[in-house]
Amino acid sequence: MPAALPAAVPAPSTTSLPDGGETLTSPPPALPAGLAAPLAQAHFGVTCADVEVLTAERDQNLLLRGDDGRAWVMKIANPGEAHAITDFQTAALCHLEQAAPDLPVPRIRRAVDGATRAVVTLPDGRRSLVRMLAWLDGRPLADAPRSPRQRQNLAACLAGLGRAFAGFSHPGQDHYLQWDISRLDRVAHLLPAIDDERIRAAVAGVLADFEARVRPALPGLRRQVIYNDLNLHNVLVDPADPDRIAGIIDFGDIIAAPLVNDLAVAASYQFGADGNRGHAAEFIAAYHARLPLMDEEIRLLPLLIEARLSLTLLITGYRAARHPENARYILRNNLSARAALLELRSRTPGDNLDWITAALEDRR
Repeated sequence: MPAALPAAVPAPSTTSLPDGGETLTSPPPALPAGLAAPLAQAHFGVTCADVEVLTAERDQNLLLRGDDGRAWVMKIANPGEAHAITDFQTAALCHLEQAAPDLPVPRIRRAVDGATRAVVTLPDGRRSLVRMLAWLDGRPLADAPRSPRQRQNLAACLAGLGRAFAGFSHPGQDHYLQWDISRLDRVAHLLPAIDDERIRAAVAGVLADFEARVRPALPGLRRQVIYNDLNLHNVLVDPADPDRIAGIIDFGDIIAAPLVNDLAVAASYQFGADGNRGHAAEFIAAYHARLPLMDEEIRLLPLLIEARLSLTLLITGYRAARHPENARYILRNNLSARAALLELRSRTPGDNLDWITAALEDRR
């Protein structure tokens, strides 16, 4: 039997999603590759020599190689996503180009009319926004060797994003996002989608602790726009020097939320397949050295990491069952999330806090 939901968490019907869940249920765009080249030429003035369909969760991404040797990513937004949200993501990249030009993030290509995106009608009749971003060369971090120096450099990039976004705001920043840790309770009804009883019980425990400890503290935390998705597939490294961060891609999950959530998300991917806390501790300490955490943020960080791991398991379990044709991509972070969550849940909250405070002390 599935683990029961904590009494404090409302359990909506499993056949429905909370408000804003359209991109979980709306099928991603499916523009045929043969239509991408004329679209790029007409709207962005890019003449393509080759088009390749890339993997994505909610949207559609295509790699376009131009006749001039340059490469671009054509991003076709999920039609279920409000235009204000897509424009928020674009505005964030434009802001970073000015506020943090040294950060290795994609640059927006303007359309022929000077706009940052074009509106197109898909073959199925749905309307969607299309953007063109410069392709960044590099090896996905998920496929690269790891090292302490690399973790330090990656943490420095995340802290740089945090500092740059501190002065940025946009009308679309407060939308509901399923991947926002602050809204963990709103996907609690997806718990039955987790097929492993042990994992399901661990996630149910996180849901209960989130209601008791995190939700009351949220109003007092520093809040700003955050990147919110520093997983190993969104980071590129230099193939010749894997310690050098060559790119941070996919700004589809940016949101206004507590700043510490950004670190919790990133740290949740640092445990590795065996749930190694040491690597996560190195990353947290390196971030703190560049963008210091406040005492309340440190106190909540272990549970926020558990919340992100739980969110990963809840959403990927649901989406993989709903879209089996894309299950391999959807579940790519699932096994490591299970290992990390079991590692943290096997210890007391006090031990998990001591683990983090010890790491921060070691960096002083």
